Amino acid sequence: MTTVAELDPAGRRRRGASAEALAALARAVRLAADCADAREALRGLAEPARILTGAEAALIRLLGPAGHSLEVVAVAGPRPLAAELEGSQLAPDELPQEPLTELDRAPDAVRRAAARAGAGALLLVPVRVDGTAASLELLRAEGAFTRDERLAAELAAAEIALVLRAFEGDGNGDETALARPALELAGEALAAALDDETAAREIARVAAGVAGAAVGIVWELEADGSLTLGGSHGLDPDADLGPAQRLAERTLAEPGPVRSIPADQLPGGCGASTTVPLGRPPTGALQLLHPPGEAPGPEQLTRLATFGVRAAHALRASVRARVLALELERTRALVAVIGQATAELSVSHTLQTAVDRVADLLAVDRVAVYLRSGDGGLQPEAERGLAGPHARLAERLLDLALGPARGRAVVEVADATQDPRMREAGAAARAARLGAVIAVPLLVRDEVIGLLAVYPEGRRSASEHETALLAALAGQLAVAVQNAQLHEQATRLGEEREAALDAERSSARRLRALYEVSRSFAQSLSLDETLKALARTAVDVLDVDATLIRMPDERRDQLVPHALHVRDPQLEQAVGAILRRPQPFGDHAVQRLFRSARPYRLTAADAAVSASLQALAPFLEKGWTVAVVPVALPGEVLASLTILSFRPGDPIGDETVEAAVAISAQAALAIDNARLYQQQKEFADTMQRSLLPRSRPSVRGLEVGEVYESASRVDVGGDVYDFLTLDDGRLAVVLGDVTGHGVEATADMAMAKFVFRSLAREHPEPADFLASANDVVCGEIAPGKFITMSYVVVDGARGGLACASAGHPAPRLLLPDGTVDGLDARGLVLGIDTGQTYEEVRAELPPGSALVLYTDGVVEARQSHELYGVERLDALLAARRDLPARALAHAVTEDARRFAGGELSDDLAVVVIRRAA
Repeated sequence: MTTVAELDPAGRRRRGASAEALAALARAVRLAADCADAREALRGLAEPARILTGAEAALIRLLGPAGHSLEVVAVAGPRPLAAELEGSQLAPDELPQEPLTELDRAPDAVRRAAARAGAGALLLVPVRVDGTAASLELLRAEGAFTRDERLAAELAAAEIALVLRAFEGDGNGDETALARPALELAGEALAAALDDETAAREIARVAAGVAGAAVGIVWELEADGSLTLGGSHGLDPDADLGPAQRLAERTLAEPGPVRSIPADQLPGGCGASTTVPLGRPPTGALQLLHPPGEAPGPEQLTRLATFGVRAAHALRASVRARVLALELERTRALVAVIGQATAELSVSHTLQTAVDRVADLLAVDRVAVYLRSGDGGLQPEAERGLAGPHARLAERLLDLALGPARGRAVVEVADATQDPRMREAGAAARAARLGAVIAVPLLVRDEVIGLLAVYPEGRRSASEHETALLAALAGQLAVAVQNAQLHEQATRLGEEREAALDAERSSARRLRALYEVSRSFAQSLSLDETLKALARTAVDVLDVDATLIRMPDERRDQLVPHALHVRDPQLEQAVGAILRRPQPFGDHAVQRLFRSARPYRLTAADAAVSASLQALAPFLEKGWTVAVVPVALPGEVLASLTILSFRPGDPIGDETVEAAVAISAQAALAIDNARLYQQQKEFADTMQRSLLPRSRPSVRGLEVGEVYESASRVDVGGDVYDFLTLDDGRLAVVLGDVTGHGVEATADMAMAKFVFRSLAREHPEPADFLASANDVVCGEIAPGKFITMSYVVVDGARGGLACASAGHPAPRLLLPDGTVDGLDARGLVLGIDTGQTYEEVRAELPPGSALVLYTDGVVEARQSHELYGVERLDALLAARRDLPARALAHAVTEDARRFAGGELSDDLAVVVIRRAA
């Protein structure tokens, strides 16, 4: 909808009245000429005033016949409201001098009318004309009237004043003649309201109708002084305008007052012509043709001259409106292109929008936008209605724009097939069937990025408006295209960077998975813990719901579950019941996996025919996905890793399977090391245990219990102990710790056991035994090695005991009341130097008491930087003093293990000798 006053003087956009509403107001004023009195004329103004101002109700009051009150003569709004306000009256002295918007300051009659209308907003405009008065009251429920609406209300009030002035008398309703002709009123209305392209036709129609002319013609004055038809009324389309035009030109060229000239051969059989100049200096002419004998009189001619001035304003407003419309359309085109570029930031979308807008605005079918390619040529990026080698034509146009036509915003070629400047591209133009061309280079800071070309039909040249539109559009389009290209480049670089980051993150996840598996192996040296670490890490890294690792048993009869990890702990038991079933190693799928080392997917049909997997089949039918990948070294498959997704909407994809294969391959070395370590450790434990006593001694009055625990590492440790019943019935016990690990430590353990067995009967007393044993060890043990040893002799019948120590932790004497004492006996470790003497300590072993011997693996069990220590050992012994010998030995071992976090860093041995109560 066209609006007037859309821009304020500062150039800011503001709301204005619609041209349609203004035209309605103008028509109401024109129709007032046919009314019998002022009251009838005013009734036609109420509704246009209401629409024009956005009010919900409009009242017009007029001073009554007696002059005592202003009475309601017109109401625009709901019919019930009109009936209620019919008798409303306002005292003349209560009518404000200026427009009023504050409802609380309004006269009582106005406030009552507002209350009946349910209005909270008021605009009251007083009207005073030649001793009479009127008011325009505008009401609506809420929202104060804006500045534009107040201006519109004042315009409507001015029209009310014009109507009052047009009727002689006091406006009391008596029929009177028009004091001011309707012709002049219509001229003022046209000057105020007509601002569109129909102005000339409306001027001709109104003037002819009011002046009683048969034909009305509006001529527009060209720069060369000739007249062209702008609009007409009452004219036969086939009429010969020549005589009328020549008469109007001659009359316009002769200054003087407006006069009526008799003439022949005028259109419509008319016999007189009245030509009124439009404006000073004239921009055109209004020509009225009258039937013979009906020429206007002098008074009407005078008023026609005044009307000409008003009509000239209307025509100038019409021209301005057309210019503004063109500017607005151009601005809309630019905004559409820029808006599309901003919204999409896509070169293709931006260019296609530009092509479509240009085609619509210029009413052409063939438009294209070309962009420069890497080799400097032009490539069509968006086009409409084109075929053939038109890009070659565009390249020549660009050369022309940057060469001979430089400095001109737009390059025009009337016929590309004939123009000498286009000789090099003439063949391309003919092949593409193109003639006229209008082209604009796309420049950004003097850098050419492309060309906008329009190929109109025929040889018409571009108008000033079209040239301005294309130049402005090309400038904005070039910037938008460059911005879109930069955005696409940044997006592409961002996507490449994101892809690189994804690859890095994926690699980091795999490295983290390998690290977790390797760290678990390094910390625990346990195959089970290593497999658990792989299962747990695979769930986290691959974003699956569960993983299961199976390995062949020793006979390779079955594939046995070793490690299961479920993301949701609440599902672990249920999932375990489904998956923790051995799978026959001879199954076709298992054999294929271990032979080809290739992953496979498990389907519901596969699961249904496998006894070990049948429980999984219903879940696969409901959307679970399962894949099995090998955990393999280059030449051997060690295990299978099964990955499961419980989410139908997020199945396991090929990328996840590939990642699982990569993680499994990386973890295979750690698993193989853990497997070999476990085998070696089992062998080492077997060797070491072969050197320990096969059975506990049976001595009257004594109970013996012992525990040996190897460390988590694979090497054979150096802890050794043994028992021997002496000839006198006493029990001899030796507990030693050989330095080092491995085969050499095993040999030294064997030597220590041999020394004990060979010397204990000949040297039964502790000090004598250690002195003799030291001389033997010094001759047999390798340089730099040694053995710590405690040797005790216990008399089960009498309760006496003797103890000597060669650098070994002091045995603990646990009494029945929980008291713990250390048997500290000094002496050098065995194997350093011969000729040593050892201190011997003797004590009593009361009934119910116990003697506890142990290696340093107990007191040196470590938790971070803290050692288990003797104090903690004594506290445990006191707390568990009532336990049997073997149970007490186990209690010491478990407490040390728990303190160390479940993994022992060194071997330990504990021997407990308890005297019966």
